[in-house]
Amino acid sequence: MRLICGVLQLNGAAVEENLLRAMAAQMAPSLQPSLSVWHDGSVGMAILDFSADADVQALAETNGTIIAVDVRLDEPEALARLLGRDPRSTEDALFLAALETYGPAGLGRVLGDFAFASWDRGRQRLTCGRDIFGVRPLVYTYQPGKLFAFASLGAAIHGTGVVAKKIDEHALLRRMLHNWRHDDSMIAGIKRLPPAHIIEVSRRGFSLVRYWQLDRTALGTRQYEPDEAARELRRLVDQAVRCRLPRTGETGAHLSGGLDSSAVAVLAAGQLRGQERRLHAYSFLDRQRNDVTLEDESEFVRTVVEQEGDIDWTPIRPPAGLLRGQAFDPDTATALGADDPENAVCALAAAQGVSLILSGWGGDEAASFDGRGVLAELFVRGRWRSLAREIAALSRERDWPKARIFRGEVLSYVRRSVLRKSVIDRARKILGKAPGRKARGLAMLSDEVRPAVTASIAGWRGMVADACENRWRLITSPHLAARMEIWAQTGARYGVAFAFPLLDRRVVEFALSLPSEVFLRDGFRRRPFRDAMADVLPEAVRLRHRKYQASPSRMIDIAESRDEMLAKLDSYEKYESVRRLIDLTHLRRQIQAFPHPDSIRAEMRGNDRPRAAPSMLAALYAFGTAAYLEQHGGE
Repeated sequence: MRLICGVLQLNGAAVEENLLRAMAAQMAPSLQPSLSVWHDGSVGMAILDFSADADVQALAETNGTIIAVDVRLDEPEALARLLGRDPRSTEDALFLAALETYGPAGLGRVLGDFAFASWDRGRQRLTCGRDIFGVRPLVYTYQPGKLFAFASLGAAIHGTGVVAKKIDEHALLRRMLHNWRHDDSMIAGIKRLPPAHIIEVSRRGFSLVRYWQLDRTALGTRQYEPDEAARELRRLVDQAVRCRLPRTGETGAHLSGGLDSSAVAVLAAGQLRGQERRLHAYSFLDRQRNDVTLEDESEFVRTVVEQEGDIDWTPIRPPAGLLRGQAFDPDTATALGADDPENAVCALAAAQGVSLILSGWGGDEAASFDGRGVLAELFVRGRWRSLAREIAALSRERDWPKARIFRGEVLSYVRRSVLRKSVIDRARKILGKAPGRKARGLAMLSDEVRPAVTASIAGWRGMVADACENRWRLITSPHLAARMEIWAQTGARYGVAFAFPLLDRRVVEFALSLPSEVFLRDGFRRRPFRDAMADVLPEAVRLRHRKYQASPSRMIDIAESRDEMLAKLDSYEKYESVRRLIDLTHLRRQIQAFPHPDSIRAEMRGNDRPRAAPSMLAALYAFGTAAYLEQHGGE
């Protein structure tokens, strides 16, 4: 794992080494990784290297180009053959060779995860780039005529005063609405470099261009028999896991009990077992309560652990209580407390010597796509016989009425395809139906900012009556990189990196190329992935339909925190930024309307989601935004 940072002074001023060291220190203030620093006149770069065998001269230079890179290559030996290089070459050297051979615009040929900055001495030009899905983070600030600065983490830039720490309020509110943009950063003046993009900057100017994108014309075009598709998908996922396993040291994995993380964990455990190594697995599960018993993923996680036998497994449970006065990370608005489950996983992994955690994140968007819009697509295309067969299969398998399936899986998607969202929202209001998630969130905003924020998310794309289009929208959504960046930021505090086998480009491209109907077949969603894991996962996991919440008692925690939240709102009202952005009167009414905890307990027995959950969660997100503003928004 590495973190990189650097500065190019566009006014000709010299870059001081102290600034580079300070930027690096801001990214890992409590750790002591190896540090490499290079500067020459108006440009300088630094690398923090967390690997046990870190080379103190991690910055690579050849033919007048010096590079700072955070890279993991899928198949370095294959790339070495293509480039005519020694197969024993370091990944740094191979990446630099690929950059020289193919140029920045040809980085789509490089399979792997990376973020880099390279300085061309001859052209006096700095180039920065990021991998195709945004696994490795990179942010930047561009101040024309003054400077350009980049870093893996935003703290390197605002923590050293290169950019003043001032909240980008609209970006914060888009985050509250779960509607990030590709370049959104929580700090004004700092932008995230979008995945699959490069920046070139010099005293002559600045350019931001996309160097690669998925082939949209290939969506759904590949014809496979179901068993052939399953075999190929299995081969590709096996390969993706193998490519990401460290050659030495300890390895961890998320294990949620669902299809994606369970498959990644089991495949990794098997491959490590062949090397006489052991996988460490971490599961987010609910804490035990005395007042109610709720079903979480425990049963399915234990089924996987029992099958494998040698996984070193640890359940990670949330702390009691909702409001604990935790600090928030300024760049991600996530909790910094040691008892926060995300932090607890990374702290435990670091204590166990784990340098890398594998995650099943990204499977839903491609490899294990759940078939959203498949039945509607059959309807729109006039494939009535196939539609009737699949509705009947779903009805048998799930014991659902056919009319319910038709309304939910066909008509709802067709309606969203032909009607504008504003029309749907008005119709819901006229019919007395509860507003959707976005509408609930927007109602929490003040009148002053709501119009501008509404306009800024107007391009949000929901699911439509076309499963190929839905897969495209999901895999190209900003939420993918945003979630991975949060993990990268959290892991960096402990020296732990994350990898995502189901976002391997070969896996994604193959899954996107399959026709829509293979993803919903004989009453089972995610059918290709289920078939691919037939000899990998326990049947209770592979064939399950329902996935439980990791922490179902959270809704009880929210209800129990009602009075405490109302009291905190009184203190938030003194902050101008909170009053200006959040409609505190509306938020207060929503919190006052929380059901009594006893009614939530009664309603949730059997793990049914309470009816009030959407409005409670919308209030919680707005409340958390107010808490963040209290800490970072200023008076």
